[in-house]
Amino acid sequence: MVHLINDVREVAFQSIDDARGRLVVAEEQDHVGFPIRRMFSVSGVGPGETRGGHAHHQLSQLLVCMAGRVEVVCDDGSTKRTDVLDDPAKGLLVPPTIWSEQTYATAETILTVLCDAPYDEADYVRDYPAFLELRRNLNESSES
Repeated sequence: MVHLINDVREVAFQSIDDARGRLVVAEEQDHVGFPIRRMFSVSGVGPGETRGGHAHHQLSQLLVCMAGRVEVVCDDGSTKRTDVLDDPAKGLLVPPTIWSEQTYATAETILTVLCDAPYDEADYVRDYPAFLELRRNLNESSES
């Protein structure tokens, strides 16, 4: 399936606020949209530094900023979109074949990522020209 920039979407989690604090709930069925097979967090990144800079052939990811602020730029090879994550009650779903880069606003920023598959280096597209070639090939095969 060829994913387009409109397939990148914000996901709102359930948030319960009271005098004791805030509880945020993300359930696989209602919020995440896929079985969670892997989770990782990125922290300690310097302000203005960028991570990511890749796409996946098959993997879907749900990005959640647990603390701080991160700017996420997604790219489908022809259109780019920028989202800001700064609230643990919302996430950003990034489907396969979408290039993603995250720029961290503060050293205290913590980005948690939920994935629908275990780590597989072969699933990564880390070179932007190779990503554009992948997108061209996907678009051509979907048109025929």
